[in-house]
Amino acid sequence: MFKRTKVTDGTATGQGPDAENWDGKEVGFRKKSKVPGVMITQYIEKLPEGKSHPDFTRKPIALTIQEGKFAFFKAIVTGDPKPTVVWSRNNGDVSDPARYQSKYDPNSNEHTFEMPHVKPDQADTYKCFAKNEYGQAMVTVVLNVIEVGFKMTKAPQQQAEVANCNFKKVLKRRSKVVPKAEEPEKKEGEIDPKFWELLMSADKKDYERICAEFGVTDFRWMLKKLNEMKREREEEQAEFVKNLSDLKPIHINADGTASFELEFDLLDPSSSIYLYKDGEMIPYTKELGDKMKHCLRKVGRKYIFSMRDLMPEDAGFYQLDVEDVNMFSTDFKMVDFLVKIQEVKAMEREDAVFECVISAPLSKLMWFGKNMPLEQGDKYDIEVSEDKLIHRLVVKDCMVVDKGIYAACAGIKSCNAWLVVEADKGAPKGKKTARKTTRAGGSGTDLQKVAQEQQQILDKEREERKEKIKAAREAAAEAAAAEEPEKTADSGAGKDKGAAVKVERIGHSAGKASGGAKQDGSHADAGGGHSAGKASGGARKDGSIADAGGGHSAGKASGGAKQDGSHADAGGGHSAGKASGGAKQDGSPADAGGGHSAGKASGGAKQDGSHADAGGGHSAGKASGGAKQDGSHADAGGGHSAGKASGGAKQDGSHADAGGGHSAGKASGGAKQDGSHADAGGGHSAGKASGGAKQDGSHADAGGGHSAGKASGGAKQDGSHADAGGGHSAGKASGGAKQDGSHADAGGGHSAEEASGGSRQDGSLADAGGGHSAGKASGGAKQDGSLADAGGGHSAEEASGGARQDEPLADAGGEPGITSGLSDIHAIRGQPAELTVKMNTDCDGAWFKDGEPLKSGGGISITKDANIHKLTIHSCRDTDSGLLRFVSGDLSTEGRITVGDVPEFDEDDLHKFSKPVIVRVGQNAAFKMPFQPQESLTVSWFKDGTELKDGGGVKIVREPNHSRLLLRDCLRSDSGEIKIQLKNPFGAVEATSQLIVLDRPGPPEGPVETVETTSSVIEIKWNPPKDDGGSAVTNYIIERQERGHSLWTKLGDVSAEKTSFRDRNVTHGKKYSYRIYAENPQGLSDSLETADSIMAGIMILSGPPGKPKVVSTSKTCINLTWTPPEDDKGVPIIGYQVEKRKKDTNQWLALNAINEPIEDVNYAVKDVTEGAEYEFRVSAINESGAGDASPPSAMACAKNPNMRPCFKDPEDFLVVRAGNSVRVKISYEAEPPPHITWLKDDEPIAPWINVINTEGMSQLVIPSSKRSDSAIYTIKAKNSVGEAFFDVEVRVTDEPKCPGPVELEQTVYGKVAVSWVPSPDQELDDRLYYVVSQHDSNTRMWKTVADRLFANTYTAHNILPGIEYHFRVYAKNDMGLSDPSQSPTWGANSNRVPISSNGVSSMEISFERPPSILVPLKVHTPPKGYQLYMTCAVRGCPTPNVSWYLNNTCINSDKNYYITNSCGVCSMYILRVRENDGGEYRVVAVNSLGKAECSTKLTVRD
Repeated sequence: MFKRTKVTDGTATGQGPDAENWDGKEVGFRKKSKVPGVMITQYIEKLPEGKSHPDFTRKPIALTIQEGKFAFFKAIVTGDPKPTVVWSRNNGDVSDPARYQSKYDPNSNEHTFEMPHVKPDQADTYKCFAKNEYGQAMVTVVLNVIEVGFKMTKAPQQQAEVANCNFKKVLKRRSKVVPKAEEPEKKEGEIDPKFWELLMSADKKDYERICAEFGVTDFRWMLKKLNEMKREREEEQAEFVKNLSDLKPIHINADGTASFELEFDLLDPSSSIYLYKDGEMIPYTKELGDKMKHCLRKVGRKYIFSMRDLMPEDAGFYQLDVEDVNMFSTDFKMVDFLVKIQEVKAMEREDAVFECVISAPLSKLMWFGKNMPLEQGDKYDIEVSEDKLIHRLVVKDCMVVDKGIYAACAGIKSCNAWLVVEADKGAPKGKKTARKTTRAGGSGTDLQKVAQEQQQILDKEREERKEKIKAAREAAAEAAAAEEPEKTADSGAGKDKGAAVKVERIGHSAGKASGGAKQDGSHADAGGGHSAGKASGGARKDGSIADAGGGHSAGKASGGAKQDGSHADAGGGHSAGKASGGAKQDGSPADAGGGHSAGKASGGAKQDGSHADAGGGHSAGKASGGAKQDGSHADAGGGHSAGKASGGAKQDGSHADAGGGHSAGKASGGAKQDGSHADAGGGHSAGKASGGAKQDGSHADAGGGHSAGKASGGAKQDGSHADAGGGHSAGKASGGAKQDGSHADAGGGHSAEEASGGSRQDGSLADAGGGHSAGKASGGAKQDGSLADAGGGHSAEEASGGARQDEPLADAGGEPGITSGLSDIHAIRGQPAELTVKMNTDCDGAWFKDGEPLKSGGGISITKDANIHKLTIHSCRDTDSGLLRFVSGDLSTEGRITVGDVPEFDEDDLHKFSKPVIVRVGQNAAFKMPFQPQESLTVSWFKDGTELKDGGGVKIVREPNHSRLLLRDCLRSDSGEIKIQLKNPFGAVEATSQLIVLDRPGPPEGPVETVETTSSVIEIKWNPPKDDGGSAVTNYIIERQERGHSLWTKLGDVSAEKTSFRDRNVTHGKKYSYRIYAENPQGLSDSLETADSIMAGIMILSGPPGKPKVVSTSKTCINLTWTPPEDDKGVPIIGYQVEKRKKDTNQWLALNAINEPIEDVNYAVKDVTEGAEYEFRVSAINESGAGDASPPSAMACAKNPNMRPCFKDPEDFLVVRAGNSVRVKISYEAEPPPHITWLKDDEPIAPWINVINTEGMSQLVIPSSKRSDSAIYTIKAKNSVGEAFFDVEVRVTDEPKCPGPVELEQTVYGKVAVSWVPSPDQELDDRLYYVVSQHDSNTRMWKTVADRLFANTYTAHNILPGIEYHFRVYAKNDMGLSDPSQSPTWGANSNRVPISSNGVSSMEISFERPPSILVPLKVHTPPKGYQLYMTCAVRGCPTPNVSWYLNNTCINSDKNYYITNSCGVCSMYILRVRENDGGEYRVVAVNSLGKAECSTKLTVRD
């Protein structure tokens, strides 16, 4: 059962801000958290800087977990100062450290709330509080606990709740569709509750289908009742949700999952949502992804329930509840294919038909073609028959591209087949053929006949349901009609025979309450019977009253048989057995009243006027009054013992007492021969309490025994008192047999068996009333006037008065005895059973069952063969169960027979279990076996005959109706036979299955044998692997590695039947290694590798090469050369191997591997140490390997040869800023090392200049340079071989000073002479020059017009009137530019030079005109990265100055644009267009008479 969480708004102990001594501030400001569901209260309006209120960065996640598992919540909180975290729950306390543990991990900052071994009562809404001095954050989380198994305390708990009037919990609603295991047996014609649940969630168009399915034909009655139920349901739903709509039944999706959905709004977001399947709650996930099978997702208002990994057992009735109210119900059915689709071969442009028949009506199948869902349309026709059993897919106008696999899916069942489309060979090429009118395919069977047969089966089932409903209604109508006359009929009319009156009192029993048969005018009363059995008054021969009233027993309460006017009463019996008054022959009363026993309480048979009493027995055994022949009293009352309490045998008037026995052992009074007292009372043993044997008239007492054994009164021959009373045993308490008028009492027995009064021959009273025993309480047998008492037995065994014949107890000597008695047996229902008693002498005996004598007949045979007595039951039935007793004289033996069945499995479950379970290595293997719940059933699991125990990788789960075995992380060795055994006292049954663990195969068996090796072929052979991994080996893969190489090459594979391979791609003389893999569907095995390399053919090695010669030596390298071998043995040489040996050593070291041969006949040995001497030798390598080595070379020393100094790639010019250090580095080579000298302008260098010499390099360092350090520095290297010189020019300089004032002068129209005063650094720096920049009022940009000017003048051209000009002059050297010298503004008319006309007068023609645009710019949209030309035509006189603008920025000096102006044609060229080149381009032409412009836009495309 699933324990639902109770979500309330109350605050329990330990909950809320007061938990853990919170101060409980109420005033605060609500703040919103970034994490949904977190409530934040801030205590102050404005937080101090750097401080913050608590908040959750990770909140706990709702959890649904099985009982007994480890449950925990995790949360991460933030805040400054660090918050304190406290956990609480709505309905309970969390202070018990054994059940609740709060932990904090400072490394991960996680707060954990743990509940080990979670219990159902811990299901609740939990709260987590985080608090600091600035605020509090709170979040709630729900814990649901799934209960496991049956709880013994559940029923008493519910009874207690009823007693306390807590009806809310007791009557808490569950799903109306109960689980199959709890489903009560349906009455004939009863309507399944699923019918109404489906109707309330279905569309009206589906009402007829649902009614037909459940056999309901009275639609008017159905609609009336449905409307009433809907109104009630809507009222219930309105308490939790609103706007319930869009109910969609469960269906199969294209991805193989099943889902249903509905929309509603929860009134309380914390309300719990539950899912049921066939009445059983199923766990689901909302936040754990797809790890669980069932999932409930919320999308807006829509709730979507889905299932994945569908199996046949997923079919069932699904319901969604909010709290205790059902919202939606849907039925998920599984159908099967009676006829599957078949392969279709169609010609091109012909229609293809797939058709199938299913087992239950379905309005639509899902069709797939080449893994794509198909719908009705121009290409496909989907047809369904009227009965919805035949489904067809028509692929119209088939083309070759339509071929593939087509499938039909009905739930999780599917079938598929190929569509093969053959091209029309007779069709003309390049032309489309006409569409054919024929159809190809079909199932090949009579689908209509199959569908009709299935429809008949479905109709028959439907009619049977209708008939059952009809019969049930008719029976109900007849019962209602019969109740009316019964209400008015007088129950006593016509039932009084003579003077007798029979009254049937208020009968609450489910059985029969009956008054006894009387022969006089007395009154027989069987009223007040609350028993489920039979309460009956006794038979009387006089005018007395036989009363069996007040019986609350589930058994039979009966008054005794009387022959006088006495009173036989069996009333008040609360026993589940039989309460009976004894048989009387006088006028005394026989009373078996007040029996509360579940067994049989009976008064004894009396022949005198004495009183036989078996009342008040609370024993679970049998309380019986003894048989008396006198007027004495036999009492078997009050026995509480579960064993056997017995009074001893006495021969005198003394008293033998075995009373009060609570012992589990045996308490016994001693044997006495006088009038003394032997007492074994007060024993609490579960064994036997017995009174001693007496020979006088003393008192033997075995009363008061609480033992689980047998309490018995002794055998007496005098008037003494034998007492076995007070026994609360579950056995048998019996009153003794009396021959006088004394009183035999077996009363007070609470036994579930039989409480019986003794047999009397006088007028005494035999009483078996008040028996509450489940066993048998009996008084002893007496022959005198003494009292035998075995009353009050509570024992589950037998409390019995002893047998007394005024003789001591007979020994086994020469007296009759039982050598082999009865014992408890278990008999199988329907099978024969045999019970045998063996005596030591040939004597007669009698058989009794539950106190009733047995005779042959009715399936029972009683036989005697000499001293062997047999009772045979030919076919055991449930009624044959009971206590069997064999009596022979004073000897008796008894045993209980229990009839039952051997456990058995359902055939379908057995067939399903017998299928092998196949898993891969590392996966879990699960076995499940259902069975019928039984008592005393032992379930055991075995693997290969060895019993499995729970623990480690084995998990065994035992439920009342099934058992599961889980083997975790299976290995290949876990494969074998899995067996489950069910065992009870009647026998055992077993079911077997196979576990197959699939794995890669083992490696092939070695060693690898070489079958053949030649110069062109190598053949190898191996053996199959011992372990194929659970699936057959499909093939072997062979790889090869050539000796000296590291690469393995795959040669190919061979089939599993062949275990040899011929390698034909080999080279003579080479050696190869091979490895073989076995492959099965699970993968490749480990490899089997050859132990040694296999050579192709015979090894032929080359002769030695010539003696190596040393060509040259250096300290890092020695160059060698040699000649090829004179005799190569006819095998081509592929290279050489060189070895070296250091002087004064014996070890030769190879300089190259054999698989890396030196192809040339010379080699540079670089692995040498300077100054060391070496000798070398060479070997020739062919396909077979390295041959003989050559003679060693002469000793060679690794040192450089003598050489004159030389400089390596020096720099001859160096510029340094004044104040910085100067470093001149010169590398050289010389042997021996040279002497280095530095000169400055051919003079020795100053002492503050540092020179640093290292091997192969010399440095000149001037720490802080000045301009005077500028000079030519010379390095001189000299050794014994020669000398070398090199000059380096070092220039120490700084940024130059700006030039002097700038002057402008115009001597010619359109030209201006610019002159300036030289920079002061001109004399100090011969590399100084000048740069001139120009700026005009038109372009407003500075541009360089002259560079590298070594003079102090410059002539500017194209100086136009009306435009202002400015000039800047810079001094520049190797360190950079100086500050500029600015010129005055040029452009005033006073600056012009006047031109005289020399007195010549003539008519002048002016050609001057302002600029104009002849051809404007065009719009361009070039792609990005392409080149672009943009042109326009301009004219004007004087020639206008043309400027280009992009987005109002002049681009004339931008290097990204190439601009030209030739004869008025202005062009702009872009080599590669960029994104930032887009925009508005404008051309402006200006002369002294005006200006003109045109523009266009450039758009750059991607």
